[in-house]
Amino acid sequence: MSEQNDVEKNSDKFDGVKAVISGFFSEVGAEFHRITWPKGKELVESTIVVLAFIVILSATVLVFDKIIEWVLKIVIGA
Repeated sequence: MSEQNDVEKNSDKFDGVKAVISGFFSEVGAEFHRITWPKGKELVESTIVVLAFIVILSATVLVFDKIIEWVLKIVIGA
């Protein structure tokens, strides 16, 4: 009899987990339909902005790296 109760408890737990997972994916689907995807022109413009920012940031890091290298050469005398 206790085996039957254990099976029922495990089945109830599985049903609960299954309901939670099912609810999660239902909510994901609902959110997915509410997404406003960017149009082609907006996507291209955003991509250009990101790439320009990456180039500017890379150049800034390069400049500061060279300045620090120059200062260290003077201080250490290497």
